Amino acid sequence: MKTCLQLLLCLLITGSVAAQKTVYIPAEFSTAPLNTWSYSKSYQSANFIVFWGNVVGTDPANYSDPNLAFNPQSICDTLEKIYTRYIKEIKFCSDTSTKNLGKYKIIIVMNDTWGTNGPTGWAFGGTYGNTIGAMWVHPNSTRDGGVLSHELTHSLQGMISIQENTVGGGYINYEPAGFFWEAHANYMRTQMYPRFAGDDLPRWFGTEMFHWSSTRHHYGTFKLLYTIQQLDGIGMVNRLWKESLANEHPLITYRRLKGWTQSQLNDFAYEYAKREPTYDYTINGFGGIMRAERDRLKTQEPHYIWRMHTVLQQISATTGRYVVPDAFAPQDYGYNIIPLYTTCSSRLVTVKFKGHTEVNATAGWRYGFVAENADGTVSRYGALNSANEGQISFQMNTNEMKLYLVVMGAPTTHTSYVWEPGWPKIKRYPYEIRIANAVPEGYQSTYRSAYKTNGHAHSNGGGWVANTATVASTAYVGPNAIVLGSSNISGTARIEGTAWIENATVQNSVVIKGNASVWNGTYSGTAQVLDNAVLSNCTVSGNAIVKGDAMEWGVTFGNSVVVGGDAELGSCSTNGTYLQVPHPNNGRTECDGKTATDASNVDVNSTYTQFTDTQMAFTGSVACAAATVAVAHEEVLPNEMTVYPNPAVGSFNVSLPAGEGILLSLYDSEGKEVLRKNVTSVSNVTIDTDGFKPGVFILKVTGRNKTFTKKVIITK
Repeated sequence: MKTCLQLLLCLLITGSVAAQKTVYIPAEFSTAPLNTWSYSKSYQSANFIVFWGNVVGTDPANYSDPNLAFNPQSICDTLEKIYTRYIKEIKFCSDTSTKNLGKYKIIIVMNDTWGTNGPTGWAFGGTYGNTIGAMWVHPNSTRDGGVLSHELTHSLQGMISIQENTVGGGYINYEPAGFFWEAHANYMRTQMYPRFAGDDLPRWFGTEMFHWSSTRHHYGTFKLLYTIQQLDGIGMVNRLWKESLANEHPLITYRRLKGWTQSQLNDFAYEYAKREPTYDYTINGFGGIMRAERDRLKTQEPHYIWRMHTVLQQISATTGRYVVPDAFAPQDYGYNIIPLYTTCSSRLVTVKFKGHTEVNATAGWRYGFVAENADGTVSRYGALNSANEGQISFQMNTNEMKLYLVVMGAPTTHTSYVWEPGWPKIKRYPYEIRIANAVPEGYQSTYRSAYKTNGHAHSNGGGWVANTATVASTAYVGPNAIVLGSSNISGTARIEGTAWIENATVQNSVVIKGNASVWNGTYSGTAQVLDNAVLSNCTVSGNAIVKGDAMEWGVTFGNSVVVGGDAELGSCSTNGTYLQVPHPNNGRTECDGKTATDASNVDVNSTYTQFTDTQMAFTGSVACAAATVAVAHEEVLPNEMTVYPNPAVGSFNVSLPAGEGILLSLYDSEGKEVLRKNVTSVSNVTIDTDGFKPGVFILKVTGRNKTFTKKVIITK
């Protein structure tokens, strides 16, 4: 019996040893300075080995420079937890004994610890020797799992083409799929750490209209994968990597695996786009995390909201006609979110949609309504619409606080764009709409009312100016523009459209208009900031023009430089037209001085002429219908129900008819009910606001067969 037990123990030990992974030493470790490696400057766990250089010695945890000190055991402990999630639970990559990932430990090289000519930089993931995954990370990037989870994904992505997709797939050596490596790495990071679902929303707000695989937002475009995960399970996301073909775009992989036509793929893409207004992603609580971050930005850092919602250009207020500005026009699978504010008590909204099919050969759209509950979650979706011309209606329910029109660019033929093709080379899908019984974002009476506190209307133009800002009487601030913070507007500067100016110095004859967002910095001369341009901490002077969807941080533009398209440039005062991020694929280099007629700036989209009133006419009657007449003895709340003062300081009054069965509810900006009050036999109710934080609230007043809502602004 003892012999049998000893034999069994020996077999178990032998099996355990056989199952242990070995360390693969790549050829690069034979070249200086990596040839100074040794096992005395390494640490191993079950699936990883960490190597570091001579700079930090054999005890890196106690190294004198805190920026280079690290605990290798802690790094491995974190990576092992992520490995378990990715490999054992999600099953993204196989580590069976016959696969390389089952044979070898993933290599971690600590950057900036090897001395001269050693590996440096923040963090990178990849493979060594077409054999095993590897990561090159700075000690400061390992303090938590955020960076490690992203870079480990890159290592495992590399393993796919090494051991599981050996037909040239796995999105290797195909530039149009390069964006997907980053999008998927951030997607996987949220599977491990859901809190990152709301990461870098400001950039996403600013680029929602760009094509899905745009390299202007390739780190944040993972939301579409949430939709795949919810509809098909996470295994389908894995299949994209394992079953992709050579030179295949991820959406085409998905289309092929689903057996879809391009039209069906467009329908799916809209399924994703329609979730974006409310972040209708239930898995891992992603939606709630994103809504919370969005709401935090709204209240704490509103200048980062940028282009969260599409602001249409009004053609006619009388007829309710609007056109999407070129800078907002959706690209392939990009989308617009347009809040609609009802102007009719019946809350029935009708939209006539008509797309400009003449702009390019693949023009197409998907569009529909999305209704939102008071808590910010989705209430319901309207029907999916795909006709290039159509009329749609939506009847809001009493519980629905907000209504959105979502419009997505739906290409009839898929285009796989190279890395940084440049804005002029990307197809756009402009359209016009006519709205009955509602107005779109930017045209409601309460537009930006949450930020119009402790200030006044400017005498020249009527726009809002915070009391902390200084605006000369000679300057102009238009009725929908806003000047906040410590801004100083002087000379004959003009702030027009829906421009947002905060903490900026604007001098001389500068014009800032359209939906431009300017935060900090100095703007002088006859410079212009137009369209959707976003400038933070910039200096713009001379005759420089910044327009389109340009986004810039901390740069200087002068002379007659023109920056537009989707450009993100370094400082430049060499006259020229810059409509793209410089890259060999678009033939541009930084500040190269090429003119508007250069081939790189020639637009692939044709110009168009706006439709006529006849073309945009409604079919049938769309007039505001009277609210349903109450039956006898039932309490009805009339249209003239009023709230005053509004904005409110300390308290506000609600004037309503006396009677029984009236309920007052007040919701904060996060949709939480902060007050509930039953009202009987009174016609005027006073609500004390001293206990509420300043902001925008929704007052909901419900009778026995009718409900009214009204925005209430509470200030201190």
